[in-house]
Amino acid sequence: LGNILCSTLLLDFLPEWESGIVKRCFEKSGISIQPRDYGTCDYTMDEELLKSCRRVASDPLLVPNVRFHENAGQAEVMGDILEAHSVGEKALLIMGNQGNGKNKVVDKLLSLLNCEREYVQLHRDTTVQSLLMMPMVENGRIVYRDSPLVRAAKHGRILVLDEADKAPVEVVAVLKGLIEDGLLSLPDGRVLSRLGSKSSEERDDNIIPIHPDFSVWTLANPAGWPFHGNDLAREMADVFSCHTVHPMDMNSHKGILASYGTNVEPQFIDKIVNIWEDLRVAHERGVIAYPFSIRESIAVVKHFNAFPEDGIEGAIDNVIAYDCLEKSLTKHLNEIFSDHGISLEHPTKSVVNRAEGGISTPKTRASSPKFGKVDPENTPHVGGNTWAGGTGGSDTAGLGGRGGPYRLDLGHKVMQVTDEMKARMSEESQRKARAMAKEAFNEKLKELDMGKLDWKRYQSLRNEVDDEITQLKSLLKDLKRRSEERVWLKNQSNGELDENKIVDALSGERDVFKRRGNPSTNGNFLHNKPITIKLLVDISASMYRFNSYDGRLQRLLEATLMMMEAFRDDKRIRVHIIGHSGSSAKIPLVDPTTSLDEATQLKVLECMVANTQYTYAGDNTVEAISDSISQSAKGDLVIIISDANLQRYRIGVDDLSPLQSKDVHSHLIFIGSIGNEAKNLARTIPNERATVCFQSSDLPLLLKKIVSNSLRQ
Repeated sequence: LGNILCSTLLLDFLPEWESGIVKRCFEKSGISIQPRDYGTCDYTMDEELLKSCRRVASDPLLVPNVRFHENAGQAEVMGDILEAHSVGEKALLIMGNQGNGKNKVVDKLLSLLNCEREYVQLHRDTTVQSLLMMPMVENGRIVYRDSPLVRAAKHGRILVLDEADKAPVEVVAVLKGLIEDGLLSLPDGRVLSRLGSKSSEERDDNIIPIHPDFSVWTLANPAGWPFHGNDLAREMADVFSCHTVHPMDMNSHKGILASYGTNVEPQFIDKIVNIWEDLRVAHERGVIAYPFSIRESIAVVKHFNAFPEDGIEGAIDNVIAYDCLEKSLTKHLNEIFSDHGISLEHPTKSVVNRAEGGISTPKTRASSPKFGKVDPENTPHVGGNTWAGGTGGSDTAGLGGRGGPYRLDLGHKVMQVTDEMKARMSEESQRKARAMAKEAFNEKLKELDMGKLDWKRYQSLRNEVDDEITQLKSLLKDLKRRSEERVWLKNQSNGELDENKIVDALSGERDVFKRRGNPSTNGNFLHNKPITIKLLVDISASMYRFNSYDGRLQRLLEATLMMMEAFRDDKRIRVHIIGHSGSSAKIPLVDPTTSLDEATQLKVLECMVANTQYTYAGDNTVEAISDSISQSAKGDLVIIISDANLQRYRIGVDDLSPLQSKDVHSHLIFIGSIGNEAKNLARTIPNERATVCFQSSDLPLLLKKIVSNSLRQ
């Protein structure tokens, strides 16, 4: 029962805190969830059930014929879908991460059932009209024919809607009426009806009876990052029988790779399977954002099978080269692959975040280093020695050149001089360039009001959370892109005829068209009022006292730095950082007006350390929570970090009731406790509003997850 409910609720794709709430409800109800074994799977399909559901195809060409390697992992998914199909489910939602084999599973099952398939791949520009009618050119004239949806409904075929999460929700929502009510009006006046005409005498040619064997199988990726899809499950899961395509178990994975790598040694395949298992675990922990799937591992094996001279590193690089453009992801990939004896670092290749422009031949000889002139138009300059910020030139500050005093990136495509050209620089020019770079660096520190030791302290903290900062910034960029996506603009004077405005068009109305365009607002916080994030940090005496024991203060500083740097200069996010200690429940550290440059960030962290060292003993966690949440607006996020000695200060679950605010997203993180006090208390706080994080190295990662889940809502 537990596994059926997990599949029905698509539990694997819920945000972590929502998933925790559901699991807690299961636990209270006595429903157990069988943990999934990714090592082995011994499922066998029910041949009798398969035989009973097999059809006779009137058009065999519409029955999929797919290359498929028999394996227990995908057989289990097919068996799950087959059971739903056999009991008469007419609408299935099959969800899984990209590349996990959703299409393969569906096509293979349809082949075994000898079912005719009508296939539609949806996309962001799909319209209701294109889903229902198909324009064609015949004899120089545009005519409209039945779409795959209409043909499937008429002839009792299986309609496979692929990439359904990419289409606008209102497009896929037209299926809701078809599924629930058995009724759908077509643009040409005809109506799909499950009941058909009442009798032969009252037969209406405009009514198309829906065949009793008609079914809709919808394939979709999880909503949001990194697949950029809509939350189809939230809008329509109530009318679907939901099924999850999990990542492949290791035994099935080996068998599939072996079928593609007929000339590949088994040891190589075992290594790839083990690496991909580590990648799966890293994704589940939130260390990497992209779920590497069997699609990528197959590509590695196919490449190595065809070009063995490239070696293992070459085959892998051919597949993940684009991913290596992201610095933080490259670091984690290097760690995972190096554990299996594979290096992703190639001395002949440079990993950059912007496309290289090629080789540059400087137009002038190198002479003496200088900053260069500032171009007010910021025009790209290549190969010269006049403008600051140019590339592939000589003497001036820029990128890819020779003899310049230091690097200066103005966002242009980088042209690179060769190492031979660099080697021609005189020792005197190199000495002057180093001196200018040192002078500029000291000026920068002076500008930031930081000494060299301050800069080193700041950099050491920043390096520990650089990956989490990069991932949070990537999430914000993705949300910004999604908020600026083109949408259908209604009531336009040109574009496509709006099917909802046909009557208005006939009556002479002019603004009856729609077209894709950028909205002035898209119902997203990025366009409306900024979202407020409050971070309440524990800077009590115990943080300083026990830092040498478990590093809790050090990790708190790193996590705070991550928040400041990730949201720095982002006008869409209003960040408050408030301390609480034995002396006070409210110690303001950062507010939305604070300029979060490097020097300010370091001063905030030093202020936190000073408070932990000199504050009075005591705890104001409860007071800090109550005060912060009561002063928050609807939709704000409040994160509280505390290492409170719960028993000593008599903190119970009733004292933390403000965490249950319906309007404010709040979360309490315990990073210290005596015995199991914190764990026991967190377990009794409803709605997964509290978490225990005694492994201090996981604190920045946990904060990133909480912020990411909140922003996605």
